[in-house]
Amino acid sequence: MTATLLVNGWFWGEAHTGSGQYLHGLLGHLAAALPGWQVTVLVQQAADSRQQVAGSAGAVAEPLPATCHLPPTTFQPATTPSWARGSRLIKLAWEQVTFPAWCRRLGADAAFVPYWGSPIWPPCPTLVTIHDLIPLLLAGYATKPTARAYTRLVAASARRAAAVLTVSQAARADILAHLGLPPERVVVTYEGLGAPHAPVTDPQERERVRRAYDLPPAYLFYLGGFDPRKNVPLLLAAYGRALSQRPDLPPLLIAGRLPEPGAAWFTDPQPHIARLGLDGTVRLLGFVPDADKPALYTGASLFVFPSAYEGFGLPPLEAMACGTPALVSARSSLPEVVGDTLAPVAANDEAALAAGMLAALDHPPARERLLAQAARFRWEDTAALTAQAVLAARRS
Repeated sequence: MTATLLVNGWFWGEAHTGSGQYLHGLLGHLAAALPGWQVTVLVQQAADSRQQVAGSAGAVAEPLPATCHLPPTTFQPATTPSWARGSRLIKLAWEQVTFPAWCRRLGADAAFVPYWGSPIWPPCPTLVTIHDLIPLLLAGYATKPTARAYTRLVAASARRAAAVLTVSQAARADILAHLGLPPERVVVTYEGLGAPHAPVTDPQERERVRRAYDLPPAYLFYLGGFDPRKNVPLLLAAYGRALSQRPDLPPLLIAGRLPEPGAAWFTDPQPHIARLGLDGTVRLLGFVPDADKPALYTGASLFVFPSAYEGFGLPPLEAMACGTPALVSARSSLPEVVGDTLAPVAANDEAALAAGMLAALDHPPARERLLAQAARFRWEDTAALTAQAVLAARRS
């Protein structure tokens, strides 16, 4: 008899987000890792015309009908209750009302929520993935009463889950320390690349991207967000220090969607660049589409990612997959991602980061070593470990 796993597909079709990348990458392999199971993904009916096919890396599917089958995975559209109004309440209703109701309706043998938002009253053995504990651990990331209440709710629901999956040993340590879960119920599955990344050898593609961004022959590169934990001001200060020691240092290119004017919570790098006198050596690229990222990574001499906290840390993995060394902070999951390719530097230490940049440029690791480290993180392995946890949860 076929068993059913119902997956919460709230982030389906949103491959530009971390949770969406995780869901898309995992679903490309999960059904194959669960022979004898029917994997069904519950998706929002209102958004079903723009859904992306699992494992198709950028392809857009035709609009989903009432039910859509992408063997061996089924997509089931659903709606939230009519009383749910506003984005926060709609999401809460989806997690706590719609998803458990469909678990019961389909007679699911197990349920899987691939982000921190499982039902407080799970109707069947339920697994939840907690990517990080940012709302609990970092000041300023969940300050509103509604955000704090939601964090308390999902923390309580995680304690009732049959298993908690997470994406690094560092995140697992945080979960054990702050949620009080027994170690046997918290499983590390890591992640894979959100989209294909490899060294770009096609000269036409390299030239296309070079012209699009007016790239210099050599450059240091950052791609990421501008919230406080990303440490962009530290990156700029450390680059300025390194530049003062080595005036011929390649320019620093910073990519990522810049904050809206007046968004005080996020770092606007432009005033920092001006204050440090780096206008001629630091360039802001703004938003970069996925199609351009591999060539940008490939052309960089060094990728610098001084984040103070990451549940996993995808950009350094992308850089290594393109053959570019990644210099990261010696904190949270980042040392796990880069392995022994390049020694991480002390977190929040300007002098250490500057010295690390210069040392990495002088003694870069071999490209083969970088590619081998990146190849360790495969969605097939994530799916296999997730499938093992599903089977164990059903048996328990």
